[in-house]
Amino acid sequence: MKSLVLRRRLWLLLAAVLLVLGALLGLGLSRDRDRLEAQELDRLITQTRVIEDNLTRQLNAINQSLLAVQRVLPYWQSNPVGHIEGRQTLENMAAAVSSVRTFLVTDAQGVVVFSSREELLGRNFFHRDYVQAPLKTLDPKRLYVSQPFLSVLNNYVINFSKVLLDDKGQFAGVVSAAIDPVDFEILLNSVRYSDDMRAMLVHGDGQIFISQPYTGQAPGQDLAATPPSLSQHLRSQQALSHFNGVLDGSKISRLAVIRTLAPVALAMSKPLVVVLDRDLSVLYRSWQQAVLAQVVGYLLFVLLSVFGLSVFQRHRAQKIVTAKRLKLATEASGVGIWEFDLVTKHYQWDDAMFTLFGLNPKNAGARNDEWIGLLSPQDLQRMREATRVAIKQDQPFKMTFQIRRPDGQVRFMRNRAALYTDDHGVPRRLIGATEDVTARKLEEAELRVAAAAFESHESMFVTNAQVEILRVNQAFTALFGYAASEVVGNNPRLFKSGRHEGDFYATMWAELQEHHSWQGEIWNTRKGGEEFPCWQCITAVCDEAGLITHYVATHTDITLRKAAEDEVKRLAFFDPLTNLPNRRLLTDRLVHAVTHAKRDKGHLALIFVDLDKFKPVNDRYGHAAGDLLLQSVAHRLRTCVRESDTVARVGGDEFVVLLDGIRQSLDAMQVAEKIHAVLLEPFRLMSGQSVHISSSAGIAMYPEHGQDEATLSHHADVAMYAAKSAGRDQYVVYDPALDQPVAVRMEP
Repeated sequence: MKSLVLRRRLWLLLAAVLLVLGALLGLGLSRDRDRLEAQELDRLITQTRVIEDNLTRQLNAINQSLLAVQRVLPYWQSNPVGHIEGRQTLENMAAAVSSVRTFLVTDAQGVVVFSSREELLGRNFFHRDYVQAPLKTLDPKRLYVSQPFLSVLNNYVINFSKVLLDDKGQFAGVVSAAIDPVDFEILLNSVRYSDDMRAMLVHGDGQIFISQPYTGQAPGQDLAATPPSLSQHLRSQQALSHFNGVLDGSKISRLAVIRTLAPVALAMSKPLVVVLDRDLSVLYRSWQQAVLAQVVGYLLFVLLSVFGLSVFQRHRAQKIVTAKRLKLATEASGVGIWEFDLVTKHYQWDDAMFTLFGLNPKNAGARNDEWIGLLSPQDLQRMREATRVAIKQDQPFKMTFQIRRPDGQVRFMRNRAALYTDDHGVPRRLIGATEDVTARKLEEAELRVAAAAFESHESMFVTNAQVEILRVNQAFTALFGYAASEVVGNNPRLFKSGRHEGDFYATMWAELQEHHSWQGEIWNTRKGGEEFPCWQCITAVCDEAGLITHYVATHTDITLRKAAEDEVKRLAFFDPLTNLPNRRLLTDRLVHAVTHAKRDKGHLALIFVDLDKFKPVNDRYGHAAGDLLLQSVAHRLRTCVRESDTVARVGGDEFVVLLDGIRQSLDAMQVAEKIHAVLLEPFRLMSGQSVHISSSAGIAMYPEHGQDEATLSHHADVAMYAAKSAGRDQYVVYDPALDQPVAVRMEP
């Protein structure tokens, strides 16, 4: 009878152990799948953030370009050579903004009047969405985003446009930029790190603009009409969402991340949507293989356990032999078996355990607890806490910890243990297994570093936690000029330019330590000493315990972008022919000069200069000669004033001189006499001819002739026309009696 009871208890115990192990196995596999999906989702979100950062910079550049065209368009329309200048400016802007295929300007009837592409001039695009949408709302601040369409040049594009209004606030046309799909295809391909990964750029109404790689999703296809993942995202108005399931009509289940791009500062009429997804069948392939292997292993373990117990019950005499076989099996697999007696506090180890910890069994004490000294205080505390939980809650536990063996080697060990209780339910022993997982931990760290650092075509380098460079990629070598052997082991301060103060770097590292990431504009130095601006992103890589193990830095050269921004600013404030300030910049400086003069009780003068006999030179020798003459006049005018004064070109042959901070009216008259004299000297053209011109000038002085910039400008203009009416070739000082100005005749 006792034998039968013992046999039943043994079978019940085996069943319980197998159920526990099966449950742990299932739980572990489920967690592995969840972890795999979470890691992949995090990678997809990171890649959409890369696209968002890049697209936001390009959209800002496009918006600034359109605003610049809005501002300069009245000048193009009123100037005789404005059409040529407008076309050249648009061509330069299209070359500077790589993401734009075409810039164009239409009139109120939709006819193209300016374009970076000559073949589009005169075409009527009134029916296009990018003309109709601005026409309906007339909001000059809004950036209108058209649906994808096939252009007349047989290119599939999206147009960004801004409305143009006349003086009465009526519709006067649009200024528009058609983005280049090739540039965006390159961007989307750059974030793809797997063959099954798909990257799409979608219009805010759901139409596909770009899909990489092309797998049947044609440009213009309405993605919102297929299974509702995208439409749900758009209705939610969230910036970021993710889905697990069928995204389109392909019937393939995918893991997708959807990010809406609509910077608030741009006031876009429709957002752009980035969709990155992966085929779940490919993503889970390695996990499914692991499931199959572990299930097969578990089933084999079940069969072996049942067989072993059967043999044990049938042949008790073979118990010792079976124990030896088990010992040999564990030693061959590198797994050590141990027990901890909860009553005596003694440890029992097999030989494999001593080998794993590098200890000599002959030197072991009575309690065999010398191994505790190999653990760090933090890991020892974790071990004790896990043991208390296992005893109190009667549940198995597993944990990974680090030891430093007596021979100096640092190893990672993984413990699995279960609590053994007697027939009365009293805990008696902890029985567990330990294996060396150092190689696995190193491989995991390598994979994390590789995934974070080298799945991109941007310049990158990786450092350890001590900020010593471990590796660089080819893009880094191309950008900085250093070979890997020249920088490995060095600190990144090797690339400092000296343009930033210490506070800049202190703030950067404070944010990096707090948020584990930093990004911003920074100046670096190439190997040859050349300083250049770049957009730098630094990401901290952490281990399972949250400790930083590596830093990954990426760099993007923004030299061309900054040059394009400077060019747009130059076009907005300077005359492109003479490189003198234009009317807009002159007005700004005059406002500041009047403000300072009022505050300091000072004086200033405004001289309007109009060239006499310029039109005959232009008509006789051509526009090229006229342009050269205007450039020469600009040069001579600059020689007549101080560096603090302003010489501006405000019209075809009209110039304005602003004399800031003069002491008396005589100073302005002396400058006017000097200007009159230098312009009477002959000018030599490229063809060798010598031409003579003269000038008519009007002078208005603050505060005698006006208390604000508008009055001064008007009075200087009145005085200039008085000089022309009086026979030209002279300058006139404004007199309050406007119909009787005081003229000073200068004989040539």
